[in-house]
Amino acid sequence: MQERFLHFLWQFQNFNHQNLTTSQNESIIIGKVGQLNANAGADFQNAQIQIDGVEWAGTVEIHVRSSDWYAHTHEQNRAYENVILHVVWEHDREVFRQDNTPIPTLVLKERTDKLLYKKYEQLIQNQSVIPCATQFKEVDSFRKISMLDKALMQRLEEKAMLVQTIFQESNQDWEETAYQVLAKNFGFKINAEPFLRLAQNLPLKVIQKHRDQLPQIEALVFGVAGFLEEDLVDDYHKNLKKEFQFLKTKYSLQNKIMGLHEWKFLRLRPANFPTVRLAQFARMIQENANLFSFFIYLESVKNLNKLLKISQSDYWQKHFVFQKEANVIVPSLGKSSVENIVINTIVPLLVAYSMERDNRSFLEKAITLLEEIPAEKNHITEIWETLGMKVKTAFDSQASIELYNSFCIPKNCLRCDIGVSIVR
Repeated sequence: MQERFLHFLWQFQNFNHQNLTTSQNESIIIGKVGQLNANAGADFQNAQIQIDGVEWAGTVEIHVRSSDWYAHTHEQNRAYENVILHVVWEHDREVFRQDNTPIPTLVLKERTDKLLYKKYEQLIQNQSVIPCATQFKEVDSFRKISMLDKALMQRLEEKAMLVQTIFQESNQDWEETAYQVLAKNFGFKINAEPFLRLAQNLPLKVIQKHRDQLPQIEALVFGVAGFLEEDLVDDYHKNLKKEFQFLKTKYSLQNKIMGLHEWKFLRLRPANFPTVRLAQFARMIQENANLFSFFIYLESVKNLNKLLKISQSDYWQKHFVFQKEANVIVPSLGKSSVENIVINTIVPLLVAYSMERDNRSFLEKAITLLEEIPAEKNHITEIWETLGMKVKTAFDSQASIELYNSFCIPKNCLRCDIGVSIVR
């Protein structure tokens, strides 16, 4: 028996309610089951239950056995003092509050259809990456759409929380926040953290003082990134290094310079080398001084394509790395990169701003932008498409990625509308 199955039983009330009583034979009438709690404290918050004719409001705690209350040391935790009902599979001992009054206990073992648990076991023991793969096509399409909506909102909220953390750490400056979020996005997965550290070490206000001079912006970017610490036989590199010698003193950047070891080149295509991305980032910052204002009031992805499809400086159109000229023209920021910026920079910013301002219109704009962009193509979206799910837009692909990562892989089937419908 698993505790999360008991969460499912309580949340959806899938047990026999006839003559419902506690282990001490007190009558139970359930008003509100409460909301499942993902944080510290009892499992369900804001429940309302009538016990032996007395109305109680508080929390519900769930365990496989009653004795788990003590095994988890809840008796020492004040967060559990307002538990009004203890829901268990097996009752192996009485449980008491700190004032020695017994906590009413509801036992579910004899009230639950054994077939229900058998269905659940079959689901989570399935070795497929999608536990419900063989039954997926039988599920009502409305439930699938509902679950995708739920998964997308969870993904957007998680991304927005990261934006809000940056917002708080940057003294609640939205322009600086947009700059740092964009920088992290430019590193993609491999170099996301080094790019974020670069932006944190090199404030936007410093770059904006030189927005008319791309060589100076490149000197600041490559200098703080650590690429100008070497002595190379390359005129462009020498000029940047000379420029940075002055700028790092002017802005006290001596202790902000990163190490070259922080940047990853291995297994990356040359067009995705951090040197190329840094050059593109420098150009974008120069071209768009007020990033946040531009992003937040964006009306259409078409407008974005025109403004963000910029080319890096001449040197970086002929080089993937310093000193070694490329045999081909280095590509500029392409359509897929611009779409990636929408998905991983602009949309999270809009959602975070919507939450901060309590203004749903920015959330709706974020969703509209996702619906304008074609779906990402990767192994996760391919899996869903083999099961008959239509993945046409970025809305669909982002939702399906979240569904896969947060529900299918950890087998959180009972927190998924699709899994719940199969078990029930």
